[in-house]
Amino acid sequence: MAKTRRKSRARPAKMWVRIRFDIGWRDLLLSLLDCLWSCQRKYSLCKTEQAWGDESDFLVTLSVRSSFDLALRALELPRGSEILFSAITVPDMIRIAESHGLVVVPVDTDDRGQLCLSSLKNSLKPNTKMLVVAHLFGGTAPMEEVCKILDTHDLLLVEDCAQSFRNPGDVGHPRSDVVMHSFGPIKTCTALGGGVVKISSEELRFRMQYLLEGDPVQSRVAFARRVIRFGLLKVLSGYRTSALLKCVVTRFGLEFDSLANSLGRSFSGVVLQQQIRQQPCGSLLRLLRRRWLGYDAGRIERRIEMGRRLDTRLEIPRLENHLYWVYPLFVDEAERLVVALNRAGFDATRRNRMRVVEGDGKTKPAVNAKSLWGRVVFLPWYPDLPNQELDRMADCVRAFQSGQRQ
Repeated sequence: MAKTRRKSRARPAKMWVRIRFDIGWRDLLLSLLDCLWSCQRKYSLCKTEQAWGDESDFLVTLSVRSSFDLALRALELPRGSEILFSAITVPDMIRIAESHGLVVVPVDTDDRGQLCLSSLKNSLKPNTKMLVVAHLFGGTAPMEEVCKILDTHDLLLVEDCAQSFRNPGDVGHPRSDVVMHSFGPIKTCTALGGGVVKISSEELRFRMQYLLEGDPVQSRVAFARRVIRFGLLKVLSGYRTSALLKCVVTRFGLEFDSLANSLGRSFSGVVLQQQIRQQPCGSLLRLLRRRWLGYDAGRIERRIEMGRRLDTRLEIPRLENHLYWVYPLFVDEAERLVVALNRAGFDATRRNRMRVVEGDGKTKPAVNAKSLWGRVVFLPWYPDLPNQELDRMADCVRAFQSGQRQ
């Protein structure tokens, strides 16, 4: 008599989710407890500033968006002035510039996604008032060459270092007028929010500080909700729980990729100004201080080690000072690679919060940036990824590339 096989329940496979929040449970719990009682916010601000550095040329803000908006409020540039942006950036930065009546002009990228110097030269006009350089993916834009080009032009240089943090007290390039850092949810050394903006001009810094002190203070209740929200997301980012979540989401006919992208957002909705024009509350300030003083720099070193290992296996050239905040691949048939990696248990994606700057329609489009963004794939990327899984992911990519060549 043939043996009847018992049907076993299907179990969700392991999945390496695209990102894990760079914060531990101890910091989340302490932050939640911090929200239960009020404190001397000025004292917390002073201690947080000391944790960042000895200089007094910076301000602690709610976010990098808050820093940028604050700088534009203080500068009061004439309406219709042009601002040059690295062609790949966060859409909110464009919205902020346009809300101040400024015209956004994209500066195209090179083959690695960094600022293209020839495009920068061609974009400069008499009405150009500012250049915003974003160091993308953990790489570093060629600031020395940028500064040489700007030496013959009278405009402000702003560095967006949200994706290139290495340690507290980072000052950016000496020529930069404004240097911005972010500690939002998906950033290195995250505090689930917060930013630091260094301002070279004392006059501009005083104006920005005056405006900042007139903004309302972030609600402790709102920050507590934020801590709870990202605590739950941290639970769901495990390689078994994320696979289960994807299975459930797909079963209900939803798109997991869109859901995952939206859940990690710092700001949402149409009232962006109201959200970003706030001072960080005492609970956020104390979390920033704890993160800066206690952060394990070995996590960044591990990420660099991972990046170099993958670069070697995939034969990708990279600059020595790359920090590998994320790991993008630029490939033909990118959607097919995403499917292949997903099947292997790697939550690769083509979605990202950044976009290609379109400009006002009158300026030259960022052709190379559009081409790159049409071929981008982001791999799961964090220090907790074991070497054997990293190698297996590389093998999947190489197998896909070999199939393309045949």
